[in-house]
Amino acid sequence: MRRPKAKISTDISLYFETLKNTTEDRGPVEEEERRKRMQVVERFQTAPSEEIAALCGSRTSLLQSKLDQVFDTILRPPPSPSGQSSRRWTPIYEMNFPDLCVY
Repeated sequence: MRRPKAKISTDISLYFETLKNTTEDRGPVEEEERRKRMQVVERFQTAPSEEIAALCGSRTSLLQSKLDQVFDTILRPPPSPSGQSSRRWTPIYEMNFPDLCVY
């Protein structure tokens, strides 16, 4: 089944206009991204290592606390059939390697 020539022409012009709009809209965004990258590079080149370590350390501890929060809400101990709380359940990510092996 062949498509009419007029339909193909409008498809191509629509595609071309969309592509043109996409490339035109990226200018300010790319400039902002480039400016941010340059700020990061400049900061790492000029800032003392203690400042960089403190900045990265605070972000790491914040991320770790958020991950711990998520894991605690997701990984809950399985309910006991008797209704009594069982012994402290250890999440898999806190187990040592030999404890994960099944003999």
